[in-house]
Amino acid sequence: MDIIQYLLQNVQVFILLFVRMLGIFILTPFFGTKNVPTIFKIGLGFFAAVIVFDTMGPVDLQINNVLDYFIVVISEFIVGLVIGLASMISFSAIYLAGQLIDYQLGFGLVNILDIHSETQVPLMGNFIYILTILIFMLMNGHYILFTMLAKSVDIIPIGEVAFNLSGMSQVMTKMVSDMFILGFRISVPIILTTLLTDLTLGIISRTIPQLNVFMIGMPAKIFVGIFTLLIMLPVYLTIIDFLFNRMNADIFRLMKFMTR
Repeated sequence: MDIIQYLLQNVQVFILLFVRMLGIFILTPFFGTKNVPTIFKIGLGFFAAVIVFDTMGPVDLQINNVLDYFIVVISEFIVGLVIGLASMISFSAIYLAGQLIDYQLGFGLVNILDIHSETQVPLMGNFIYILTILIFMLMNGHYILFTMLAKSVDIIPIGEVAFNLSGMSQVMTKMVSDMFILGFRISVPIILTTLLTDLTLGIISRTIPQLNVFMIGMPAKIFVGIFTLLIMLPVYLTIIDFLFNRMNADIFRLMKFMTR
């Protein structure tokens, strides 16, 4: 009887861990995109739960009935969704920077359909986002993600979820504000160079009125913007590294407000 009860207890813990992992993989960048099949997300969450479950210590669940267990399952799923949402907010700074760059280069009306999210995204933002995901994989970002999953069990033990809404709202608000700041910082060099290009073209138009500045202005701004973006690429690697480190720090700080 004790063996059967022990196995049932382990099954309950594993289901809770699996639900948390599944919530993370639904919203996290790259793995949470619609381009990744649902069955792959479920399988990835299952195997991640198996790996993390093997490293966990004993868990003592204080659950008396099915309703209490259902509430705990929902809480674990919300924990995974919040962690995935936090990582998605950090990566949204890339799309924000691309939107600002597109406005300066005249690509504001040339949005494209992103097959991952099935929404319209800025042209340069999509290019920078794909580049960021590539760098994320090259820098072993997916290993950092799985390490974060394992540590989440230590910070938020299974079955001991308690949401501190005040602290969570402060962290999320800080992440959103940092997203806008980082997006603006990424786009500042291109914004400045295009503004200088506009100023130069304005001086030329006043000096040589016969010259059709509009005909050469748009191609010139596009060339200057893309050239500036190419020059920025080495610096962009540093920005991406800062983005990853800050995202991990924010997520760990957020997890501390989701436990008792």
